[in-house]
Amino acid sequence: MVFYTGQQLSYIKVPNIIITMSLYAAGLNAWSQLDFDTTKKDQQPDDIFTFTCLLEDKDIDYIRPFPSYTLVYTTTTPFSPTYTAGLVPKLHQQLSTSHPDHYHHFAEASNDIVVVPNHPTNPHPLQYPSLTTLLSPSSQPISYPTLHLAQVTPYATGFLALSPQNPTSSPGATPATPPSSPALVPLPTPHHPHPIPDLSSLPTGPVTKLSSSPSGCLVAALTAGHDLYLWGHPSRCSTWYPDIPDSPEPVVIGDDNEKDIKDVAVGQSHVLVLTTDDEIWGRGDNSSGQLGLGRETKLVTEWTRLKGEFDHDKKKIKGVWAGERNSFVVVQP
Repeated sequence: MVFYTGQQLSYIKVPNIIITMSLYAAGLNAWSQLDFDTTKKDQQPDDIFTFTCLLEDKDIDYIRPFPSYTLVYTTTTPFSPTYTAGLVPKLHQQLSTSHPDHYHHFAEASNDIVVVPNHPTNPHPLQYPSLTTLLSPSSQPISYPTLHLAQVTPYATGFLALSPQNPTSSPGATPATPPSSPALVPLPTPHHPHPIPDLSSLPTGPVTKLSSSPSGCLVAALTAGHDLYLWGHPSRCSTWYPDIPDSPEPVVIGDDNEKDIKDVAVGQSHVLVLTTDDEIWGRGDNSSGQLGLGRETKLVTEWTRLKGEFDHDKKKIKGVWAGERNSFVVVQP
């Protein structure tokens, strides 16, 4: 870079400064899914009970947490993870080798059903009974040729999907696996995606993001106008979210004023939200440290402000992600 001063042609050289993003995480680390430092591979993994910076990169695009491992993607390599930590199951390894495009997009529920949404080499969504079936050369998936799914997220017995034609749809459970709640899986016929009426005409615009956990019974929907809607199975969420509604309802978060929500991430029994003023709030299980509240706090049943080293960096928070029992925060300058 060159700066001209006055009438002279003198200049000052400014060195290129690489500005990095930081990944903070807390929670379950039983399979070393939070250990991105290869020098620690010989050490016994321990859960992380406060939000800790695990790695830095010039750009961190998004995180894909699985129960036993974590993938970190950067924009410089959009079709391949830059970092991997933890124990990758054999079937996932096989999928990444034989169907790499499907591997970077697939969603798997705890009842084994797999949905592969639209992506550059997959013109329409596909549904398989299991990963084993997907890997079989003779597999015959259920196809949705008229449906485009912008996002798919699994929960305990099915999937929620975001579609431009039908803003929020739910392909999912088979007849042998009854839905956990009519509000979660409104399926009039087996395998048929069905819009959720309560999310069709919202006052602050359409749903832009969905979040849920493959083994959980709570779902979150975020609107274009920064409103958050939560709903789930009341009895299965009773220990950590006793007042959860069974159909989508807006959530108010904050001490004095209702906060606008920029991002949301749902784990097995915990949930994180990121406000537009870069505060992180959460509630739920903290037995593995997934809320970053230390070893002594086991459960939080009210919305609580979550803090970490990122509060002192005076940096902007890009987003939050949740594994089943861990949490991730990406901080940018």
